[in-house]
Amino acid sequence: MSEPSTFYKSFSEKKLTSYGSARRGRIEQHRLALLHRFRQAPGEMVEVGPGHGTLAEQAVEAGWQYTAIEASPILIKVLRDKGLRVIESWAPPIPVPDASVDVVYADQVLEHMSGIDAARALTAEALRALRPDGVLFVVVPDYLKERTFFWDVDYTHNFVTTERRVKQLFNDGGFDILHVERGIGLATGPARDALAAAAMLANLPGLDPLSRYLGTEDLLFKVRKNLFETLTFVARPAAR
Repeated sequence: MSEPSTFYKSFSEKKLTSYGSARRGRIEQHRLALLHRFRQAPGEMVEVGPGHGTLAEQAVEAGWQYTAIEASPILIKVLRDKGLRVIESWAPPIPVPDASVDVVYADQVLEHMSGIDAARALTAEALRALRPDGVLFVVVPDYLKERTFFWDVDYTHNFVTTERRVKQLFNDGGFDILHVERGIGLATGPARDALAAAAMLANLPGLDPLSRYLGTEDLLFKVRKNLFETLTFVARPAAR
């Protein structure tokens, strides 16, 4: 593991275009609206791996008492400069008291776990931290669509995430799954299916060496990234 002071430096240095920033904001609006179908503000929300805080700002505006869990000092400064409450910590653990929060939110975090044991530990920590009527909101890549791009998009991807594997993990971890949504950006349902079909064109055999020859590797990467498919899970602690 890299030094804490430089961990995720490459992520923190990414600069979104105005279009990319607006797209990210719309995606976060959609996910927050999905969360609100199952648990409304006000309440205590903990987000593991908040990135640059796009969701955080919207959550605060919606009335949530928000806390970020973040390990990267670079990103912690970004978040605190926005006035957000941050606990500096790796996850797991989730450093909050037992049964103290209403939402544990983790957008593209689970796939960064080092393996099955870490994924199970994160799930157990979410169960411990949530109140009985709380909600676990998790977004992960769909490995069955992304395949090799799952590994290439981020060197810290370790735990393979598919719909079936995450369902099994959460079931074993004491959660009832309330909702699963497949999406590419804001597209779901038939629109997502159309984009998934189009994504096949970005993965045609021979396209990678051709892009290297033409000097368009970064463009090809951006196209694939914009067609990246995610799975969103909404779960609740099972009745005991």
